[in-house]
Amino acid sequence: MKSVTFSEIVRIRERPGFLRRLSTWRQSLPWALTLLAGLPVLVLVLHLIDPGTPLPYIVLPALAGGLMPVWMLGPGRFEMRTRFDAHYMIGTLDEAMAALGYRKSVSDNASIRYHRPRPWLRAQEGAITVAVRPHALEVIGPVGSLRLLQHRIAR
Repeated sequence: MKSVTFSEIVRIRERPGFLRRLSTWRQSLPWALTLLAGLPVLVLVLHLIDPGTPLPYIVLPALAGGLMPVWMLGPGRFEMRTRFDAHYMIGTLDEAMAALGYRKSVSDNASIRYHRPRPWLRAQEGAITVAVRPHALEVIGPVGSLRLLQHRIAR
């Protein structure tokens, strides 16, 4: 899209939804089980592959990889700017969101809300909100999804 420019993805200074509320155990349970069961198995397998490697060289990268969803799920925002009316970009945005597995849940002239129907996510967890302005669309959602969305639309 030649007439569209993207701003950089900027992190919003708030914690991800699953860390903010204690009532979202359905989303944090798979992640916690993966950390509790998967990381020790990964460390054991890597240690068996090369027993001479010091344990901190195995454990620290495994923990960093296990904590990666905290950084990927954190909220962020970016803008799609155009010289034309921003309402013309909504069709392209809808196609890109559908390709990423999102469905449109709420729509009016000023904003659009997309959600990803997953059984372990609430409707607001992982949702992407788009504010429609005269020459820009402001997109707010999880940073990982925003990166995928930018890449999908820029193609």
